[in-house]
Amino acid sequence: MNALRTFIQTRRRMLAAGAVFLVVAGFLQFAGANPAQSQTITLTAYPSDADPAAPDSKAWKDALPIAVPLTAQAGTYAAGGGSIPTISARALHHKDQLYVRLEWTDATDDESTARVQDFSDAVAIEFPARAATSVPSICMGQADAGVNIWQWRADSQAGIPEVTTIHPNALVESYPSTEDLFFTARAAGNPVANPAIGAVQNLISRTFGTLSPAATQQVLGKGVYKDGKWSVVFSRPFAGPDVDQASFSSGTKTDIAFAVWNGSEGDRNGRKSVSAFVTLSISAQKLPGTGGGNDAMVLTIALLSLLGITALGVGLAVYGYREGRTS
Repeated sequence: MNALRTFIQTRRRMLAAGAVFLVVAGFLQFAGANPAQSQTITLTAYPSDADPAAPDSKAWKDALPIAVPLTAQAGTYAAGGGSIPTISARALHHKDQLYVRLEWTDATDDESTARVQDFSDAVAIEFPARAATSVPSICMGQADAGVNIWQWRADSQAGIPEVTTIHPNALVESYPSTEDLFFTARAAGNPVANPAIGAVQNLISRTFGTLSPAATQQVLGKGVYKDGKWSVVFSRPFAGPDVDQASFSSGTKTDIAFAVWNGSEGDRNGRKSVSAFVTLSISAQKLPGTGGGNDAMVLTIALLSLLGITALGVGLAVYGYREGRTS
């Protein structure tokens, strides 16, 4: 008789423990948390009613920033960089256009590269190409998984300075022509030598030595230097113009990485501060706390889940107490 009673009590405890496990598992699933795997940094792009194209737009006020750690580039020669330890990233989308705002601390505004010893401040975003069959190598992609890179440069935004600005004692009359024949770098298709293209280059790569301008230059960007910080906003329509370029849509996720060049530290080409890939989530829901229609529902479900777990815990405690007294 005692053996039967012990078996029944053990069976009940096992069933109660299983019920607790199922409730907790359901709550973790609802919360999107998985304690059995490493949690990655996620940058969420919420829809915005206002145009976020300018770095100082009010649309960015409520956008949630994430801090992404950067390290020196060590994947290929010439390695180096690392003077920028972190970058702050925010993202929004507006009228089927993605906007990413990046901010980092830099003691110097390096926007002139007229002298050979001068290098520009710059920042870049890297995405897997739409045609990638797997997550590409962070170092410029690979043969079966290319990357799409958007690079903003301070010198491209500033434009080509007048010769007398750099050399005030120089005597300059006028250049004989404005034709490409007299501007060899521009004639060769060097986008840095053509300010009319804009401050951002849209690039594609499938491993070292394959970096080249994309056929379509849709990416826009604007940077502002203020109080020892750069703030830069990138923007591009959701739809990628070809398979070598990233494509976005509401309710989807992709990978995103960042790189920063500090001109005063001699950063250029492969010498830069870089991040690992983090997750970019394109949300279809309003930013929580800004009038999103689902906020009340989410809070109600979370509260009910908490009350349910609390009630279950109290019930199990009472059950254990009673079982202890009758045994």
